[in-house]
Amino acid sequence: MITVALSATIGAPQDNVWRALTDPAARSNWDERILGAVGSARSAGKPRKGPGVSSHDASRDRPADRMPALEQRKWRFRLGGVPLVMLDTTIESAPRQRLVSRIAIGSIQFDQILTLHPEDDESGPRTRLGMKIVARNRIAVIGEVVQRLDVQKIVIEYVDTTLRQVQKYCEADT
Repeated sequence: MITVALSATIGAPQDNVWRALTDPAARSNWDERILGAVGSARSAGKPRKGPGVSSHDASRDRPADRMPALEQRKWRFRLGGVPLVMLDTTIESAPRQRLVSRIAIGSIQFDQILTLHPEDDESGPRTRLGMKIVARNRIAVIGEVVQRLDVQKIVIEYVDTTLRQVQKYCEADT
């Protein structure tokens, strides 16, 4: 697995940064790679899958344990000049603190973890935005396989571009 983690200090309040990350209208304003929305849907009460979660839906036995619905957004997205479809599925959300998503852009799939920490001081409100991506070592494409170093370059570029664009948008807003 490839893990890339970077952060940026954004000269804006934590609420503004959170809104930029979670509001679809704001996302299409700051993310220059977004070509338009394909549509959005909500998974109706799907249980979360992952380590430590059995395939048995325990929420049927205990309604209080039911996981919240997963939110999905589809975008037409340009990656490296190639138009693709991006599916962004929110799998965990702690408002204004942490957002965990599963992202698929064409055949690229990765987990994205965003963390927000206030860094206010006498110069004004600031937010430290951390972004961590965990991706597979190889990506299958038609007739070929993209190897580890190329995947790593794609992921680093994705993280760097995302952080820079969020920072530019939020700082222009204040």
